[in-house]
Amino acid sequence: MVGNLRTRNAFRSDHIVDKCRTRVDSLGKATVVPQEKASILIVGAGPTGLTAALELARRGVHPRVIDRKDGPTPLSKAVGISAHSLDILEASGVSGKLLAEGLKIRHAHFHVEARELLIIDFSLLPHRYNFLLSLPQRDTERIMADTLATFGIDVEWRAELVGLTQHADKVEARISRSGDEERHSFDIVFGADGAGSSVRKSSGIQFEGYTHRREWSITDAEITSWPYETGSAQAFVNRSGDVGFIIPIGDSRFRSVSNTPDALAHVPGNYRVSQVLRTDRFYIPAKQAKRYQTARIFLGGDAAHVHSPLGARGMNLGIEDAACFAQRFGDGTLAGYTDERRPVGHRWIELSERILSTVQSTNRFVQTFRNLAMMTIGCIPALQKPLLERVAGLRE
Repeated sequence: MVGNLRTRNAFRSDHIVDKCRTRVDSLGKATVVPQEKASILIVGAGPTGLTAALELARRGVHPRVIDRKDGPTPLSKAVGISAHSLDILEASGVSGKLLAEGLKIRHAHFHVEARELLIIDFSLLPHRYNFLLSLPQRDTERIMADTLATFGIDVEWRAELVGLTQHADKVEARISRSGDEERHSFDIVFGADGAGSSVRKSSGIQFEGYTHRREWSITDAEITSWPYETGSAQAFVNRSGDVGFIIPIGDSRFRSVSNTPDALAHVPGNYRVSQVLRTDRFYIPAKQAKRYQTARIFLGGDAAHVHSPLGARGMNLGIEDAACFAQRFGDGTLAGYTDERRPVGHRWIELSERILSTVQSTNRFVQTFRNLAMMTIGCIPALQKPLLERVAGLRE
């Protein structure tokens, strides 16, 4: 890896320089970094960090990617891959591999008590990927990491960022490996290291928002004799405010999420759970970084924004952040990264909070309005298009 390049010329951030990369300082100015000598550290090898690495690699830039974990996450975590994410990942060769392993979800059924009020039909989406692709995150990460290796870039597992120091012309990173600490300098650092981001904390960027008090549960299980439409998602809403969601993630494997202690208990029907693969509890946060960049440090994915899983946008927003970062790096317009991506994250946090409030509401007026809206959307397919485009990442 080529080392840091010293600053040579400064110019305003809206100035376009051909065949150059840019570094952005805290005053909003940028300095020229020739593409063949730019050094980038990506912290975090989840879908966001791996997307950034892939998008840079196919442009001829070889970043260094580190992650403190032992390897791709052993947990399912996010499962829904949107049409826009598949668009983004196609150029690097990832999308075809995801499609080969994932399940194409064509419909999402919404039930209130025992009554089905709405079927969301993904085939109405005006896009070649007119479905939601379901694939456990561990498999998505494995495919992305394997593809990245074909570009000559291997993820450095068990390598933890323990500190960042920004200087006038570089960022010095302290990286711990098996107790031994290394120091390296980079032109740019991209933080994709989750909600507890060390990159964000080291750069002093505030993470504003709150965490809901209601505890949610998650269960991955093998289920036989499934009574609902094969390859579809199901949602169950109750007058008590209890909700449950379930989506297939493999052959006879399902992911269930609920705002109650037992996720599967709120999936009604005559079926048999042959094996519980994983259970967990969590609280839903609604937080966003005050800015997505400072000096030569940039944030993406959960390091920049966290919110309700309703709508399957969390991982996909991170993939979009990473693609924007790589594109702007290539175009020499990194100074505009926060202005482009933060409003998108903010809008989705607001929308996901409204959705969460509505589905959990115990107010009879809100429930009546919600149910009527669901029935109307179910009866008029054309009304589904704006919703589908937002879930697919095609409209913000």
